[in-house]
Amino acid sequence: MKLSLLSVLSDEEIGQIHEASLEILERCGLKIGSREMLSFLAGKGLPVDGEIVRFPRSCVEDAMATVPPRFAVFDREGRFAFELGDGTSRIAAGHNAIFWVDSDTGKTRPSTVADVAHFTRICEDLPAIDMIGLPVMPQDVPNPGASLLYGVKAVIENSRKPIYFSSDRLEINHAAMRMARAAFAGDFASQVYGISQLSPTSPLTWEGSVLDALQDTIEMGVPLAVLPEPNAGVSAPYTLAGLLTVNNAECLSGLVIAQLLRPGAKLLYANSWTAMDMRNGAALVGSTETTVCRIAGAQLARFYRVPSHTTAPNSDNHTHDEQNAWEKTLSTFCSVAAGNDLVVNCGMFATGMTCSHEQLIMDEEISAMSRRIVAGIRVEEDSIAKDLIMEIGPGSGGYLTSDHTLRWLRTDEYLLPRVSVRGPRASWEAEGAKDTYRLAREKAKAYPARPRFPLDARRQAKLEDILGSFE
Repeated sequence: MKLSLLSVLSDEEIGQIHEASLEILERCGLKIGSREMLSFLAGKGLPVDGEIVRFPRSCVEDAMATVPPRFAVFDREGRFAFELGDGTSRIAAGHNAIFWVDSDTGKTRPSTVADVAHFTRICEDLPAIDMIGLPVMPQDVPNPGASLLYGVKAVIENSRKPIYFSSDRLEINHAAMRMARAAFAGDFASQVYGISQLSPTSPLTWEGSVLDALQDTIEMGVPLAVLPEPNAGVSAPYTLAGLLTVNNAECLSGLVIAQLLRPGAKLLYANSWTAMDMRNGAALVGSTETTVCRIAGAQLARFYRVPSHTTAPNSDNHTHDEQNAWEKTLSTFCSVAAGNDLVVNCGMFATGMTCSHEQLIMDEEISAMSRRIVAGIRVEEDSIAKDLIMEIGPGSGGYLTSDHTLRWLRTDEYLLPRVSVRGPRASWEAEGAKDTYRLAREKAKAYPARPRFPLDARRQAKLEDILGSFE
């Protein structure tokens, strides 16, 4: 059987957070920084007082009932890729860092479009990477204000896998969706190729520009991850239950607004917790407490019957070391074992500010390990192998050459390592005594400099035209 889903909240505790969130939405409300949205929400019967909009319980309940509990996602060529909400955690690389660790020098430097392109070609080949988020905002572009679009173009050109992106600027978010539509070989109106992410401003505020992008995203039919980012002790209570409640209220407000705009719009209940280290003011994303909240977030999303998204593998360290490994492993495993539907951040570290090709390869292995543990143990007549055990009997070594072993050797019973070091020490030393980071670097450098599945000239020209309008 599969591993039982991790949980940190009882049904009663989920109910308490839900009720508190509804009361906050109904009695306190949220600040809405868009006159157009204020008018729209007033027209839907929501109480509006200046810039404050209150969300009655009945409105929240009615809107949440129309959110699809699952939806299919397709690759660039219009082929089915996976389904979000089917009980399997999907893993995405990226997104939106700034710096890059150079594979040749080992030094951190500003990121480039070439970094994104090579990162994406690696993602295309990694089996545990299901979706690609923009790993960085490349810095070597002629128009820094449109940095994200250069990254979107590089991802689309270098991989067929679905794309994940986010920008709080309407024109950039809109152009990213246009790029996805131009490159998609399927029916963009009915099939999902890209997912956009937008965030309220904690505490309890929606900026006007973000609401404009939200409305545009919903109108274009692109699924939206509503991702609050409250910071415990700064923009939310310091307690984890208070942090969960602020996130929940903010996320529900965005989901409700989206459903009022377009009932049935595809959405994700998302979270990206941060906790303040009160000793130095650092905002943490890889801490033990944020990982506990990842489990709670998945539980709350299931309560509302909405696909969930969280961030992992996360680490707050600035180098590839043991702390990096344990924070990433715990954040990823807990995210997957709790049943989050989309887990985004492979390849990133240093509180999401830095990427590297090596980190991507190591994170993909962490993700594959987490999914294998969650898959559990297959118990059936053939896997129990009672007849084989009785046939071979005591004191024999016949398992190594048995047909049963050879047959199961070619299944997913055991996870094949990517860069993990295994085997005798003598063999490891004879091959150069390479650690995991060095093995990942060599693997990253071995990838080709051109995409295996390039875009055709027609779609390539469309991307060039869209980007050209920003240059």
